[in-house]
Amino acid sequence: MIEGTATPSGHVIVAVDGSPAADNAVDWAADEAALRGTELEVLHAWEWKAYEASDWYGHHLYNVSSEVVHKASERARRRRPELKVTTTVEHGPAEEVVTTASGRAGLMVTGSRGLGGFAGLLLGSVSRAVAAEGRCPLLVVRSGTDGTAEPPVDEDFLRPDGRPVLVGVSDETCRPAVEAALVEAVDRHRPLRALYAWSFPDMPVLAAVPVGPSSEAVRTCQRNGETILSQTLAPVLERYEDQYKGVEVTPDVVNAPRATAMVDASETASLVVIATRRRPGRVGRHLGPVTHALLHHSHAPVLLIPVGA
Repeated sequence: MIEGTATPSGHVIVAVDGSPAADNAVDWAADEAALRGTELEVLHAWEWKAYEASDWYGHHLYNVSSEVVHKASERARRRRPELKVTTTVEHGPAEEVVTTASGRAGLMVTGSRGLGGFAGLLLGSVSRAVAAEGRCPLLVVRSGTDGTAEPPVDEDFLRPDGRPVLVGVSDETCRPAVEAALVEAVDRHRPLRALYAWSFPDMPVLAAVPVGPSSEAVRTCQRNGETILSQTLAPVLERYEDQYKGVEVTPDVVNAPRATAMVDASETASLVVIATRRRPGRVGRHLGPVTHALLHHSHAPVLLIPVGA
């Protein structure tokens, strides 16, 4: 962990439901808690449901809940024996329970889709709710064959494999995300790739032969992107100059739609970091098109860093 960083106080919480995605989230959460030197809380939400006017089903659900958190906590302890692991079972809708819990966490970790998700939906309702309304950074982890970048096993966890931590930059307000990405790159001994993407808006076809932007316009946009990226990175790299020595930092400006560029770049990333903002006139955080695209299509886990009011 880089000394003096603005990493939010609080421990790591992982939301579990017994699904494969939750199991993978437990692995990542245990590693994150170990790297941060904090404890891990395993959280499960359940709701009372009767069946055929009988209470037996509700009692059964509670018993299952206890088993879910027990198995998840044992998985975390096997992966990181040095961790202090606690368990919490709360009654209520999962979206509300997990979102509320984010207020006491330094990091919330969820799987991308739980047991109730349809196969074609890559982002479950809980992850979506916490992404929009959560009060702390959120790490969303996939599982199975739908694009998971599963964390290395214990003995290889800090062994560099060349896959960078990827951070998306749109303007200087993204500095908290750059800082968080740098922390992850240092702690995981990985390179850092900072990506700024730009593209011209679609132009209506007014002639038989559409006229594209001039080469000078392209060069101007490219230079503007390079300036924005440099101005965003420089203060963070200067502040932590001593701590990030040995970490390769690559600024990258590309001509492509931002969502497309970030999803494509996630194919070779170990982790994707992006800022989320509170939009004027909206309740909670609005998931912008880039965040939405990454949460549904990223090939690597996605770490969302709240910025702004």
